Amino acid sequence: MNVKKTIVSALSISSLALSVSGVASAHEISSSPVTDAKNITVSPSHIIKIQNYNLPPLHVGETDSVYNSVATKYWSDNSSVASVDSYGTVTANAVGTANITLYKGNSVLGVVHVRVW
Repeated sequence: MNVKKTIVSALSISSLALSVSGVASAHEISSSPVTDAKNITVSPSHIIKIQNYNLPPLHVGETDSVYNSVATKYWSDNSSVASVDSYGTVTANAVGTANITLYKGNSVLGVVHVRVW
């Protein structure tokens, strides 16, 4: 059995990049000493929070919001029970359960569970 060994030079490192979906890929990058560091400010609006939670139970005809400033679209898996508009407003339509999925582009930010009474 032949085993190939790779020697990583001092000027290159391997890094793992994980996507929101949990898929990992390896990228080899060249690194050199940092000579010019700059301050970077991160505001709360730059932080993406993964959303997985339950809305309080709704009665038919009530509305609630799942709005997230990072989300670009919303989707209900059961619109006859709970529909959602492009602003994240959920409308309770009939007794049952539904899941509202929040997306940023094609990436899932999270799922909000809705129960309608």
